[in-house]
Amino acid sequence: GVGEGFVGPQGTYSVNAAPPDTNLAVGATQVVEWVNASFAVFDKVTGVPVYGPVTGKTLWSGFGGGCQTNNDGDPIVQYDKAAGRWVMTQFSVNTTPYLQCVAVSTTSDATGSYYRYAFQMPNFPDYPKLGVWPDAYYISFNMFGTFFVGARVCALDRNAMLNGAPATAVC
Repeated sequence: GVGEGFVGPQGTYSVNAAPPDTNLAVGATQVVEWVNASFAVFDKVTGVPVYGPVTGKTLWSGFGGGCQTNNDGDPIVQYDKAAGRWVMTQFSVNTTPYLQCVAVSTTSDATGSYYRYAFQMPNFPDYPKLGVWPDAYYISFNMFGTFFVGARVCALDRNAMLNGAPATAVC
């Protein structure tokens, strides 16, 4: 899997990030593994890498802003089985405003195109966790200013995101 010494179609994984924030999801035909700064896509049956390793910010290439510029980590990959779509997210915190960057695949192919979103956060949105539900994508955070300021949970407009429409977050 993705880690020191991993070689895939796009090259060799060479980021030694700590903590690694490992994350993996299994879809209908593919497995996606995201380790802090980079991800790769594997064939579900053979285990052979078909894409990657590439930096997480690759998903937001051409999108602009912190999601495209920063590759800050705390990644999450989930497979929305009901919709047959991949949901991939990482934060952008090296520049402000703080953002939670979310990409939803347009098909069940993790190597294909994505609808991309940036949700602004009022504080540093650390340790995100993502839940896939029929009515929304739910995401929670530990929010930090100078110190811990509390937990935050948001419901992201799943229907809009599956259709590439403008989406809102209710937090």
